[in-house]
Amino acid sequence: MKLTSKLIQDTVVEAVGEDALPIIEFLKDKKNISEFIIAEKTKIEIHRVRNILYRLQMRNLATYRRKKDSKKGYYISYWTFTPKRIKDVISDMKRSKLGMLKERLEKEEKNKNCFFICPKTCVRLDFDQGTTVSFKCPECGTILVQQDNSSTIDNLRDRIREMESEA
Repeated sequence: MKLTSKLIQDTVVEAVGEDALPIIEFLKDKKNISEFIIAEKTKIEIHRVRNILYRLQMRNLATYRRKKDSKKGYYISYWTFTPKRIKDVISDMKRSKLGMLKERLEKEEKNKNCFFICPKTCVRLDFDQGTTVSFKCPECGTILVQQDNSSTIDNLRDRIREMESEA
């Protein structure tokens, strides 16, 4: 898999959020840039810049060094974007999605045909939740209808197979 600018942007948006894109664009091909300079150049408030940088750091997409300012006495962080970790982040996200799909499939199979939906598509509840609300939609009051979830199960199996074949 080749690291294209589009792949980097898409991964950052999915992993950290769209608000990180201006910071990523600014940090690209730069090293050890002060958080204050990042805030100034991207015209984003310093507290938001720090929040975004910490989210990037949590995904190992950014690293930082802290230095104490000799004049003012507080620490300044100097940040570097690490695009090499994009592939690892992609595989982590795929693993996480696959786990969530398997968990959902397990729940769907365990509760086969025990789901109830509102005809107006307000809610979808399992049997226990349905009994709690007397099989009436908590949003609009319409009587809930039993759902055949076999197509949902088939769809989940297909998506899991597809993701496992990609890995």
